[in-house]
Amino acid sequence: MPSGRYGLDLGTMNFRLVQTGRGVILNEKNMIAVRRKKEIAAAGNAAYEMFERTPPYLHVTFPVQGGVIADSTKTARTAENLLKKAGVSSGFLSSSNKFYIAAPSDISEVEKRAYFNVISRSSYSTNNIFLVEKPIAAAVGEDIPVRQKTCNMIVDMGAGSTEITVISMGGIVVTHLIPEGGNTINEEIIRNVSRRCRLQIGFKTAEYLKLELGTAIPRGGRELKVYGRDRATGLPGSADIPEGLVFESMKTYLVHVVREIRRIMHEIPPELAADINGYGIHFTGGTSTIAGLDVLISSLLNVRGIFSENPLESAARGLARICDSPNDYASMMFSLKDSRYE
Repeated sequence: MPSGRYGLDLGTMNFRLVQTGRGVILNEKNMIAVRRKKEIAAAGNAAYEMFERTPPYLHVTFPVQGGVIADSTKTARTAENLLKKAGVSSGFLSSSNKFYIAAPSDISEVEKRAYFNVISRSSYSTNNIFLVEKPIAAAVGEDIPVRQKTCNMIVDMGAGSTEITVISMGGIVVTHLIPEGGNTINEEIIRNVSRRCRLQIGFKTAEYLKLELGTAIPRGGRELKVYGRDRATGLPGSADIPEGLVFESMKTYLVHVVREIRRIMHEIPPELAADINGYGIHFTGGTSTIAGLDVLISSLLNVRGIFSENPLESAARGLARICDSPNDYASMMFSLKDSRYE
């Protein structure tokens, strides 16, 4: 594949790669399996298939946690493996590649530098690396008029984090990153099933329960049988998990998100708050697919919620547009050449 312009969306759960003129060319789990602490056994979906099934000498991890890069080396090696899988040119030819990387806005400059290092410290090293703040990329992907004087709020509810951002005139007015997301709900489901049903379940089973029974408005009635390890005997066991247990597991997270949205709306100037009241709040990210979330938002905030039809790829779609027309978005990105990264 010849050199070109590529966009990377490095989520806690998913790694998405886009290319100019082609859109999303790779969408896999952002995971890596390391054998005996050194050898890369697998990355992406292949690593996810090993998750919770490995012997002690094989470790499967998420290199991005809480929405930010937790392990720079493993993130770079995951990216390197998946870029190679997608056929992106490396070595001598890679110097002409251009990479546009989506990064959270509400993180430190040191944490942002780690996103540059994903490419600069790999075999794909090039000087053409640009960061795009992820809320901007998601807004572009959702056709939100980011350059206009009107104000828009976008809430990106991902697996590892939730970022609440107010955008106006092509820039970010205020943003707040909550290190909680869909995985936080999974962890709470695991704890509640263990405590109330005396059954130990894994991450994937908790994810299944969240997707099948999760709701932002308590309804009750439904239940699902799941299998795991009986805490009393240590043997295989099962339990019927009620919908109410899953709701209780996600309630704290949802209340936190609503509270932070309300706090930001109270802090911004009245003119901007008026725009948000008039236009609504945009929701994206995989966790925004929770059933009944629109009802919860309108009832607690008295504001209309606008939910993406394909929330998992909002930032990737935005990166694809930026790759296609980088000059149109030059003021919304920055590179290693900026003085604060020298």
